Formats: sequence, C-alpha cells, structure tokens
Amino acid sequence: MPARLPYNRVVDVTITRQDRFASAQGFLTALLLTPSTVAGSLDASHRTKLYSAIEEVAADWASSTEEYKAASRFFQARIRPRQLKLAYFNPAGVFADELDSIYAADNDWYWGLHLKALNDSANQRTLADWAESHAVIFGLDTNDVDTETAGDVADATSTVTMTIATPGVITWNAHGLLAGDPVRFSTSGALPTGLVAGTTYYVVSPATNTFSVAATAGGSAIATTGTQSGTHTATAPKFGGSIAEYCEDKAYDRSPCFYHTDPNSYLAAAAWGYASGRDLDQANFNLARQGVIDSGQAYTMKFKNLPGVDPIDRTSGIVQAITGFIPGLGVQSAAGHSANTYVNIGGVNMLLEGTVPGGAFIDEIHAADWLKARTQESVLSLLANTQRIPYTTGGVSLVISGGVEPPLRRAFAAGIIADIEDAETGLRLPAFEIQVDDVANVPVTQRRNRIAPDIKVKFRYAGAIHYVTVSMTMQF
Repeated sequence: MPARLPYNRVVDVTITRQDRFASAQGFLTALLLTPSTVAGSLDASHRTKLYSAIEEVAADWASSTEEYKAASRFFQARIRPRQLKLAYFNPAGVFADELDSIYAADNDWYWGLHLKALNDSANQRTLADWAESHAVIFGLDTNDVDTETAGDVADATSTVTMTIATPGVITWNAHGLLAGDPVRFSTSGALPTGLVAGTTYYVVSPATNTFSVAATAGGSAIATTGTQSGTHTATAPKFGGSIAEYCEDKAYDRSPCFYHTDPNSYLAAAAWGYASGRDLDQANFNLARQGVIDSGQAYTMKFKNLPGVDPIDRTSGIVQAITGFIPGLGVQSAAGHSANTYVNIGGVNMLLEGTVPGGAFIDEIHAADWLKARTQESVLSLLANTQRIPYTTGGVSLVISGGVEPPLRRAFAAGIIADIEDAETGLRLPAFEIQVDDVANVPVTQRRNRIAPDIKVKFRYAGAIHYVTVSMTMQF
C-alpha cells in the first residue's frame, strides 16, 4: 500500500478543550450543628459528615437522639431535599471560634440548622451574629413566649447578693436564667474583686435562686475575693429573652426565626427541608418566554405545608405579634417581630410569613445569593477560558453577553426575574437592563490596571402574592 500522508498537509484542525470553569456554589445542602461525635467520621478532625437520606442518619444516630429527630423533620419534606450535613462543634470551646472552624473545614452548604438545646440561648445569639457575616442563612428555632408580645420586653433585672468564694455565687430569687445566658452587674458601692461593673458575664451552674458567672460562655466560674459594699443589681441583657426581638433589633437578614410553642417541632428544619429542595438551576427559558409561571423553582415560604409539624394554638392577635403581618398592609416591624410560625387557616396548616428579621423575605435572600454566585462563576469562567478580552467596546460587550447575561436569563427562567411582553412577538422577556460606560470615558489609570468599567444591572424581582382582596357587588 502507498504511504498515507497526514491530513495537515491539506487541512489542519486544532481542538482546544475549554474546561476551566469556576466551581458552582451549592444551594441544595443544609447543615445541622451538633455537640456530639461519631467515632472516626464526625469529630474535631472531621468537622462534617454528609447524609442523603434518613436511613443513613439512622445508621449513626438512634431515633431517640435530637440529631435524628431534627434530621427526620428535615427529610420529611414532600420534595425530598438532597443532602444534610451534620457538623460537630466542641461544647467546651468558644462557640464563634467553633463555627469558624466548621466553615473553614467545609463551606459547601447554605441552609443552617441547630438542635433544640440552643433555642433561646446565648450561643444562639452568637450564631445569629456569625451568620450575618457569611453567605449562609441559619434557621433559628425559638420557644420564648416573649415572641408573643409585639412590643419590646424589658430586660430582666433584680437586686442580688454575692458571696466571696471560689467560685463566687450570686443569689437572685427565681431568676430563670440558663447556662450561658449573659448577665451584667452594677452597684452603689463596690463589687467583689473579680467582677467589673458593666462587663458582660455568662451564667454558670444555674439553680433556682443562684448561679455563678464566667468571663466567656461555657468558661470556668469566676472566684470572687476582697471586700464588697453597697447594693448590687444584676441585669440579663437578653432583649427580653426573645431571639426574634434580638435579630429584629439588629435588622438581620441571615437568621430568620421560627417560633413554636413545642421545642420538639423543629420548625426550622421542616422549613429548610422545603427550601433546600428548590433547585433554582433547574429551569426552562423557552417555557418562561411563553409565560409559563412555573418554568423554574422560584418559591415563597408562606403558605407551605410542613409534614410532621402541628400548628400552634394561638389567636390572630398573637400571631400578628409573632409575625408583624397586618392584613392589607404586610409585615410591619411595629406590629410584631418578623418571626415565622405555623398555623391553621381554613383547615389548612401553613407557615407564616416566610420573612427574615430585617423585613425581607427568605426567598429574596436565597435568590440574591444564588444570582450573585452564578454571576461570579459565569464571569470568572469566561475570563479563564478566553485568550484575552480586549479593553474595547467589543470586549466589554463580550463580558456582558458571555458573562453577565447568561445568569440573568437563568434567573428569568427560574422565575426570579419578572417578565415584560414583547409587543411584536407576544413572548415574555426578562425585565432587566444593563448599563455600562463607554471605555473612552474610563480613566486611563483604570484602563492601565485592566479594571473593567462598572457594569450596572437593574432587574425587577418577581416576588410573590401574599394577600388578596376581592370586592363584589350583588345586583338585582
């Protein structure tokens, strides 16, 4: 046979694989905090363990454990969530540091949960503070009856006596404080050595009428020495004891509170079982253009039926104090705590109101985080897979068309971005607009440093309808 010459004598084809894509942030995974370990797989060296079904949870946790009960409520969601991670924190450690260690070891999760032991505790307030500075959203269960009162509940305060001892013991009759609760002291004279007026301490070894204090939550009790004089006053700065009031006062967006009279309800776990099952990446753009309203999995938490949870037995006035929702007006901070609860309306059990303490809705926070992550990933992947994008009008247009617009179209398909009707075709189009300055107007120092002009995007959030009024006229 004659020798075969290579094709490149005539035609030369080069194929370059473009596979340098940014890792996609996950929004389908929840994380449940636990102070307990699983030998060899969940401890200080293995901060998280993944479970995809309650049967896997049962292999590690007996049905009598709170870990199993919370996980069971999570996996009871009708659209089964994909996965739950249990995360270990050392109960003897500084709680905020433990949260940092968990996040450093594994930040591939979005929906946070805790066991009922943290309900209405100092550590729960620390958890709310921590969540606000991270790209997560923690559901905080609360059973504090102060949540049923619309106004601020005054901090508990009382005249107390103190011993000079190791440790020092404070007497406050029927104080009702729990281990880890914060407390401060003031005096008309002098406190024992070891205590400083105005400093926040944390309750240790509480009994009915007495307790000791530590400098840190979970720390060692302080020994008191020296002499004392005057009248001492103790104050428990707990925002009335209500985590909902605490988070509302700080206008937090990442720590929605779920109030229930039964601590075994695990209402937050039930809610996150639903929310974490909503996959905003699964959507159909063509269906959205045709006006199909469920082309994606955008949602609202209000009205959702949560299997396994019983509704609370409270009047409309108390529910308004919990949620702050006034019919016809919406959520009003002066009317309540912007917390969520579970009720029965018209024979149907449902969640109200699907809000975060800052006044926004849970689905808004989720949607904003998802769109931000997908836009960052899209633009980074474009930059990583292009030889270069020139600093020209065409280059900026490529960044917009290839990096910014794709996640916006996905958001429209998911049902996050509202639509407008094209007058010529009748198709529904995403209601967003993009504005960018001409490259010629960009300062030369900015161009020299290869920093693109600011790309401004405006879009209308589709939201959801939460209240309806209908006016009828009967004619004869």
